[in-house]
Amino acid sequence: MNSNTEIIDSENLTRVLGDYPNEPTNQTSGPYLLISGGVHGNEPSGVLALQRVFKKLQESKPELKGKLVGVAGNIAALKKGVRLIDKDLNRVCTLENEKHLKEGKTLDFHEASEFNELLAIVEKLENERCNTEFHFMDLHTTSSSTAPYISVNRREDSFAFAKQMPLPVVKGIEKYIPGHFDHYQTLKGHAGFTMEAGQHDDPKSVDYHEAAIWVILVETGMLEKSAIAYDHFFELLEKASPTNDNFEVTYRQEIGEKQKFKMDPGFANFTEITKGQRLASLDGEELVSDTDGRVFLPLYQTQGSDGYFIVKPA
Repeated sequence: MNSNTEIIDSENLTRVLGDYPNEPTNQTSGPYLLISGGVHGNEPSGVLALQRVFKKLQESKPELKGKLVGVAGNIAALKKGVRLIDKDLNRVCTLENEKHLKEGKTLDFHEASEFNELLAIVEKLENERCNTEFHFMDLHTTSSSTAPYISVNRREDSFAFAKQMPLPVVKGIEKYIPGHFDHYQTLKGHAGFTMEAGQHDDPKSVDYHEAAIWVILVETGMLEKSAIAYDHFFELLEKASPTNDNFEVTYRQEIGEKQKFKMDPGFANFTEITKGQRLASLDGEELVSDTDGRVFLPLYQTQGSDGYFIVKPA
């Protein structure tokens, strides 16, 4: 289903990866769905999945209620295959930075221009829709091997939107890492979630991201089940994770700008841990858990300010 050689065409990469229907005369009333991929440049899976979906939509031309728009996040970082250029784009998407950019102020980091283009698209879609719901999905992958899951903020409408997917849901991460694109759109009043599909370079991540897009299009009523192989995509997600329980983030291990962090080997998302268990080292000092729980987003790459999180059943 997926090819190991599937890569992003960097030279022809554009901000808007696709929109459907792309002719206003073909658009019918329904929700707006904005899907972003590549907010981290070393996570191409979401971009590749969106390109697959738009290619299939343009080929089969099914009726879609509302509008689907796909965007690339950090284009400069995607072209270089790195997480970020100056700052993590998924930490600078704040209402304060939005205010500065709208006032014409220059922010001294590259990701400000990426965010400026993204917020312009959000605003354009807000103005274009006519009393319809505005949903979003932000597609990510992780540095460690993981089963697919969803990260969602505490808003009940976002949680309800996320629970349409047959995947585990983790909520509450926004209180530890504000400024991510998901949180920004929530603050703008929209319901949605972040989906982590697997490890960065795992071809299955693209399959899972694609499946999630098709499933959510059906579950929101935008697309008829009969238009796609719905059962295949739903079962692909359902079988991908060992649980579809709900969890809440209770701890974040921060990494300072000049600190040296090393995660101990062998941890994956939702690995069970016990109080007193060693998890990592920071500047040579061991880090142990002060509670029972599960490890979440263990860091196994050189860039990043989050060493790991701990989650508990919600």
